[in-house]
Amino acid sequence: MTTSERPELKQPVADFAEKLAAGTRCIPLAELAQLFGAEGDLMTTVASRGDIVFTDDGFSNDGPDLVVPAGSVELEIPMIVKGTWSSSPGGFTLTFPFTDFAPRACAQVMIIRKCFDLKQMRATPTDLTLDFGNEMVNRRYTF
Repeated sequence: MTTSERPELKQPVADFAEKLAAGTRCIPLAELAQLFGAEGDLMTTVASRGDIVFTDDGFSNDGPDLVVPAGSVELEIPMIVKGTWSSSPGGFTLTFPFTDFAPRACAQVMIIRKCFDLKQMRATPTDLTLDFGNEMVNRRYTF
C-alpha cells in the first residue's frame, strides 16, 4: 500500500462524513470526486452526473460513463455506480461489492493496460484508504 500525506483532503473528508452522519440522502458526486483530488474542469465533468443517492440499503449514482485522468492513472466511472455504506464518528465506509458498478483505476504498464476495481473507500478523521484489492495499488492518504 502506498501512503501519502494529503492534508488538503482533511476538510472535504470531514464534510462528506458529516453529511452522511446527519442523514443527508443526496450528495453531489463532485463532492466524492474532491476526495480523489479532482478540481477545475474535471469537477464540472463529474458534477454533470448529479447526486449520489443514499438509502438505508445502499447508495447509487447514474450517468454517462466517464474516464477521468488522475496523474499516472485513469479513473473510470461506469454508467451506474452503486454499493453499500456505513457511517462512523468522523468517518465513513463506501463498499463496492459489484465489479460492474464500481469505479476502477487503470494504468498503462509497458504495452499492457491493467485495471483494478475499487472495493472499498474508508475514511477516518486521520486518513482515507482506497482498497483496490491489491497491495501494490491500494492507496492511503493521511491528513
